[in-house]
Amino acid sequence: MMMRKLIVSFLLLIVAIVAGCATSSPMPRGNGIDQEPMYGGMDRQSVPELKVGDEQFVSGVAKEFGSQEKGSEAFVEQGIRYYRQDNYTMAMKRFNQAWLLNPRNPDVFWGFSLVYHDENKNCEAKSMIDRAVDLNLSKPIALADAGRIYTLCAVSDNALDSTAKAQYYAKSDSFYKRASAVSPNNDYIFGSWATAHYWRGEYAQAWEKVAVQRSLGGTPPGQFINMLRQKMPEPMAK
Repeated sequence: MMMRKLIVSFLLLIVAIVAGCATSSPMPRGNGIDQEPMYGGMDRQSVPELKVGDEQFVSGVAKEFGSQEKGSEAFVEQGIRYYRQDNYTMAMKRFNQAWLLNPRNPDVFWGFSLVYHDENKNCEAKSMIDRAVDLNLSKPIALADAGRIYTLCAVSDNALDSTAKAQYYAKSDSFYKRASAVSPNNDYIFGSWATAHYWRGEYAQAWEKVAVQRSLGGTPPGQFINMLRQKMPEPMAK
């Protein structure tokens, strides 16, 4: 469900741009320090009440799950469930709690990037992906999401010159290649890769990835296929 959700949000962004809008309307997220990744960089240890509360939280979760690291993974999973429900307020809260439990958990930063992605904050999402990669992000789906986010940031950031954009595209493809090497039969990876090629204007390559997605049993969204056909007729099967 999450995989299709990301493709759908990507398509909505495309439709908004084609219609002449800068972005589609993002789902609202709550306010407050717990709605900023890593609590906005706040030194929580300097506030006695927060320090005590955080220590009690970490201790209790570690006792329940056996370690802070396992607790962090569980809170990421909870955050993903809220994300799937479009409840970004609770998703961000859980990702922050997961970070509090293990600030070196790469999936925490992947989680932050998902929320930013759906809010069309593409380069903010990229900054979170960069931190996840520095911490050895390895899940194939997360790597595919990293590929899409790099492409989206490149096409939406008008401050980037052609050389920088090309570097982002190359990085995007490197993430997709890593993801497909680990999980070669995952149709989501190739469907996502197809949308990235579309967004770059690489329509022939987009059709190639659609073909791989279909060969793996995947069904590309009809809306995307129609948009791709408007840019380039579908190649005849060999």
